[in-house]
Amino acid sequence: MSSDGGIDAGRLGRLLLLIGVVTAVSLLTSAQVLPSDLFSIAVVAIGSIALVTAIIGFLIAVGATYDGQMAASGR
Repeated sequence: MSSDGGIDAGRLGRLLLLIGVVTAVSLLTSAQVLPSDLFSIAVVAIGSIALVTAIIGFLIAVGATYDGQMAASGR
């Protein structure tokens, strides 16, 4: 958790970077392996999974921040 009580930007940044790298590798691999009709479906599927993963990562970061602030305030 960050020292100022906010969202841990470093952790969130690393998570988003990891999601971006995995998404890019998946799209590049799909572009080489799949025919064009299936590739367009794969782009939507991979993009949707990346978006959902990023949202879940953000929610986890917010939850950890909230828990840390509640523990610090004694509630």
